[in-house]
Amino acid sequence: MSFYKFVLSIFTLYSKVFYKYEVIGAENVPDEGNLILAANHKSNLDPIFVASAIKNRTVAPIGKKELFDNKILGTILGNLNVIPIDRDNPSISTIKTILKRLKEGYAVGIFPEGTRVKGNEFGEAKAGLALFAVKGKANVVPISIITNYKIFSKVTIYIDKPISFEEYYKQKLKHIPSLSWFITKTQRYELLFTFFC
Repeated sequence: MSFYKFVLSIFTLYSKVFYKYEVIGAENVPDEGNLILAANHKSNLDPIFVASAIKNRTVAPIGKKELFDNKILGTILGNLNVIPIDRDNPSISTIKTILKRLKEGYAVGIFPEGTRVKGNEFGEAKAGLALFAVKGKANVVPISIITNYKIFSKVTIYIDKPISFEEYYKQKLKHIPSLSWFITKTQRYELLFTFFC
């Protein structure tokens, strides 16, 4: 068993033991092809919940570079395919690494808001998602994490159908529409499941 699969099994066990964990729409994650998993972000537990929901693809999450300041943690994250990124000023090499991971068959995990958002509100989607989707010729699978994060509470992972950006592949990035709709879409699912959390 690989280190990635071993840790994933621990994540899954944790999610199911300490929460009423449910995944809806797992069949919407394609088995192959360039793919980006885009989820809302409110807690440090979100990467665990998302990773536990994806069984048919190896995920390469994007994480803030500060997590790699600790050498031990950085080594562990590296073995879990985490891609470090400077959220304020992403480097060309980081962008190339993300596009390379997509080409290699990884499902790249990203939180479009760029950081954890407190309260019940959703943050504005950053431009990075559109850049990676178009330049990487990848479909985007919206994921909604619906929970209050309290121990033993309900956690619902809603996975929507892939969205194609193929019509923008040959256009300049400035012509690509804003992705703020993604947050609106995600929020709609949160409202839908509020009473079940």
